[in-house]
Amino acid sequence: MPSLYARSKDLGFSFVLGGLVGLVGAGVAVAFLKALTFANDTRVNNDWLIYLLPLAGLVIGLTYHNFGSHVARGSNLVLEEIHEPGAGVPRRMAPMVFAATFVSHVFGASTGREGAGIQITSSIVDGIARMFSPSIETRRLLLITSIAAAFGGLFGVPIAGVVFALEFQESGRIRYEAILSALTAALVAFYTVESFHLEHLTENELGPIYVNATLVWKLVVLAAASAALAMSFIQATHFVHNTAARFIAWPPLRPFIGGCLVLLLVAVSGSRDYLGLSGPLAHQAFIGATGIAAAAFAWKFVFTSISLGTGFIGGEMVPLFIIGALAGAQVATLLGASVPLFAAVGMVATFSAASNTPIACIILGVELFGANALIPFTLACVLSYAVSGHGGIYSAQKRTTVRH
Repeated sequence: MPSLYARSKDLGFSFVLGGLVGLVGAGVAVAFLKALTFANDTRVNNDWLIYLLPLAGLVIGLTYHNFGSHVARGSNLVLEEIHEPGAGVPRRMAPMVFAATFVSHVFGASTGREGAGIQITSSIVDGIARMFSPSIETRRLLLITSIAAAFGGLFGVPIAGVVFALEFQESGRIRYEAILSALTAALVAFYTVESFHLEHLTENELGPIYVNATLVWKLVVLAAASAALAMSFIQATHFVHNTAARFIAWPPLRPFIGGCLVLLLVAVSGSRDYLGLSGPLAHQAFIGATGIAAAAFAWKFVFTSISLGTGFIGGEMVPLFIIGALAGAQVATLLGASVPLFAAVGMVATFSAASNTPIACIILGVELFGANALIPFTLACVLSYAVSGHGGIYSAQKRTTVRH
């Protein structure tokens, strides 16, 4: 049994480490949220910018091709370093991902931001840490802690950020070795970002919810639909990626072609709502607004699969949230259920199936929409995770094998 001194030293180390990483995560979150708000506002106020999307794709493609194709592995690279720390998360990942995500949003690619934020924070933290030659366990602890800080600060959900950092490493298992430092970092990042009064994707408290047999079977339908949507998104994005790699030999040309395809989708759909984050479109679903196109979730699905599959940068986290919310709103319309409730549940259930993090997604739903929907969140997230088959957006995620 460790002595009181040794235990106090470990606790102090966790608090200090968590606080420092939390400040880094907060700095990244503030800079990133402000930059992407500016990027999306600039695009909306300058319609002509989207016509430069293919050229922007070519610039991104050339940058990654010449200066760091390895960086394109994104969050999976961070996961690999957690499992088996090696050369480290490249220091160049932070500026490359920041710049490429900014460019993607300015010109209209349908990509996210939280996944990119995790990569940027992890790159900075690991890059600084390697200067002091830390142990493998300390580096692993730092990477897990940086994920909690980034998730909590960028999305405004510190507790979900902690659980996500502990849960997403391995499907079917939560690892607790970094729980104290992760909690410290997530709270420091969250409260620091809150002091800047920045807007997150959504903050919409749901009213009282009466759970009965009718609502339960409708939630079961939504959970199954969310799982199917998540798995379809993963397969579609992989299909686009593999097809582009097969038929377009020169990598920088792939996002150029992707940009052309996105412009074609804008012309066919007759809407620019699916460019960038599509936050306003999701907000309509969360407040139960009428007039949301029945196929809105399908359009966002296609826009995002092509954008990410051809090489635009930003991550799939927020697009999956928005696709799930729009699909949930449509399921509610078909089944005669509450649109705000089903949009919120569809959002977290879809990401639960795609990321294999049902506990984090339940907590995320409660932090964003209130505890009134705890039972619907729990039922849908657990069922969507169980139905999905445990494949996911993170190919480097370990899979726990259960023998019967």
